[in-house]
Amino acid sequence: MPPAGRRRPGRSTALAAGAVAVGLSGVLCLLHAYLTRPLWYDEIWRAHFVSEPLASFWSELTVANTPSAFGWLGITRLTGEVFGWHAWSLRLPGYAALPLLGAAIVVLTRRFAGTGAAVLAACWLCLNTTFLDLATQLKPYTVEALAAVCIVGVWTADPLGPPGEAPAAGAVRGLDRGRLARRTAAGALALAAVPGIFVVLPLAAVDLWRGPARRWRLVECLPAIALSTAHTVGFVAHQSSQRNGDYWDRQFLAGRGPWAAVRFVAEQIRVTVTGSPPGIDRFDPSLIHGTVPAGPLGSAPAVLTGIAVAVAGGIGVVALARHRQGRALLAALGGAELMMLGASAVRYWPFGPTRTNLYVVPLFVVVVMVGAERVIRSLLSMVLDQLSRGGPQQAAERSKGALPTLPLPGLVISRSLSDFSPGSMTEGDGGSALPGTAVPAPAASPATLPPALAGPARVPPLAGSRLGRARAAVAFPIAVVVAITGCGVLLAQTSLSGSRPLWEHRDRLRGLDLMVDAALVTRRVARPGDVVAVGGRLARPGWLYTMEVSDDGPRDPADLLPGPGRDQRSRPGGAGGTADAAADETSAVGSLVTVPAPRGAVGGTGGTGGLVVDGARAVGGHRPTDLAAGTRVAVAGGGGTPARIARRDTVFFGGTKPALVRQLAHRPVPPGHLLVFVFDIERSDLAGQLASLHGTGWCATQDWNFRLTGALTRYDRCVPGARPPRRVIVAYH
Repeated sequence: MPPAGRRRPGRSTALAAGAVAVGLSGVLCLLHAYLTRPLWYDEIWRAHFVSEPLASFWSELTVANTPSAFGWLGITRLTGEVFGWHAWSLRLPGYAALPLLGAAIVVLTRRFAGTGAAVLAACWLCLNTTFLDLATQLKPYTVEALAAVCIVGVWTADPLGPPGEAPAAGAVRGLDRGRLARRTAAGALALAAVPGIFVVLPLAAVDLWRGPARRWRLVECLPAIALSTAHTVGFVAHQSSQRNGDYWDRQFLAGRGPWAAVRFVAEQIRVTVTGSPPGIDRFDPSLIHGTVPAGPLGSAPAVLTGIAVAVAGGIGVVALARHRQGRALLAALGGAELMMLGASAVRYWPFGPTRTNLYVVPLFVVVVMVGAERVIRSLLSMVLDQLSRGGPQQAAERSKGALPTLPLPGLVISRSLSDFSPGSMTEGDGGSALPGTAVPAPAASPATLPPALAGPARVPPLAGSRLGRARAAVAFPIAVVVAITGCGVLLAQTSLSGSRPLWEHRDRLRGLDLMVDAALVTRRVARPGDVVAVGGRLARPGWLYTMEVSDDGPRDPADLLPGPGRDQRSRPGGAGGTADAAADETSAVGSLVTVPAPRGAVGGTGGTGGLVVDGARAVGGHRPTDLAAGTRVAVAGGGGTPARIARRDTVFFGGTKPALVRQLAHRPVPPGHLLVFVFDIERSDLAGQLASLHGTGWCATQDWNFRLTGALTRYDRCVPGARPPRRVIVAYH
């Protein structure tokens, strides 16, 4: 096997990379339902910051949940502008990055290992269900992993020859324009990944640490260092508001004493090594996780698998450290971990196996696969060597200390001891012979039979022990190979353990999936002069995206047309609805049209005793002002699409925002009606603010509930302190 770092990409590498890319594309085709499903909370806030108008783009980034890379934002925004602001178009960059990542892993691994190991490395990562779950969402982790692999691959590419210790023949001693171009390309790739600087700086340090012409190496590295540093300091640091929160406290080194810090680092290393693959996010409740099955053996399989991964990784480190390309990869991996640990000490970056650190997982996988292949190749070579010599029996017979056999009558040619090895020497009667002389062999005694004719020979104990050792020399490597294969099967089972839920839960709701539905209902029932209030700090970015930018329709169009079969009920707690409000509607953005209601039974009774009118339930003489009830709505340009509600007519409350009642009191023009949307998980925290509305003359008249998303409530003017009548509730699933 050629040493690590001396493999050159060839036709087999290109074919393997292409096959992996095609296979992963086929997997994504099977998962196409994930491309078009509604954006949930972890995606929709990113959609807002991607789509924010340029006038307010920079200021909005200061409140981003977590930083995003300039390149990723630009690529995602481009797909939205070109294909429309749909969930599928915004997810396209992550989808396209997955097959490219698999191909890049194959190319990088082939520099240090065989084709089989390269393909297995790509499949180990890219077919893991946790990683697939991340790759099929509007998240940058797949793009960042691809950028990290490409940075290492481009940085270590050496077209002039095998990268040994000495410069290759024909290598440029001064400024190498090709190397300058590759370093600059690596710096440009770092713009697509928030942690790109964690990979670029260690690689530059390796270039400048030793070797001739350091000043020229510095000139070649300067573009990459400048690009990644400017991106981190000028763009990423501008989005570091979350470091002031407590979400990542479990992954920060900051605030720990010396002993607690050591325990923290050791624990993070342990869970990284024993992960499947290393680096999965362990505590994000939205992800599908796989674990090594315990069964009757308890935790032994998990422990053995972790040990096997650690041993293979250690052997891979030793193998890669012997060659320049391998040392560069190790420097990128180790340097990234050290820089992340340092950043966690000042609360700038989490350390350990979290989804933010997924970009280093491909490098971990390459190291482990290189070590595993080295072990397997060495063991199989031992077995084949033993078998080529005739197996354990002949190996024992050819042992160095084997018992001599009696020669047949004739001549024994005695030669110099320097002409052959001791194992091939043959002695006569025990006397020494001079070099090059012929010594007559004594004739066999008639009374003594030759050994071959004297009956079955008794195997001495020493020869039996040699036979056992020879058999062990064959059996032990085979057993180790079988054990390594078993650990690989366990890892594959772990990586694919969530595949069934991944296929079956294509339509499951994760939370805030129905934000588009809530925004559409709000646009349809709002009238000019109404104010929309959105409650909850976490709801703000998603609401702005769905209300101002999104081109998606409802999750189920039938949900926005409630009929007799819909879940509608009444409850006390609101004020009498103003049925004459629809009569004085005006449009500020377009023409007014009357949307016909679906035909429904009139006069039927429901579970609440209300009257079903035109497919909507009227309770206590109040007819819900919904699209299905024949409400006139404002539409943009008369095309039938409800008009978007301007940001100036929207107030946000909750968190550090002023109370809702105070914000309404300070508005120059009192609102005609009030539409309040409250994020589901923050409803209890905002209950006090909602209760105070009744005391200021606002009474709830109708509710629209969106499962795992929130509730939209219409408030009309009423007498302060009056007994609130029943109100209508419409539930959307």
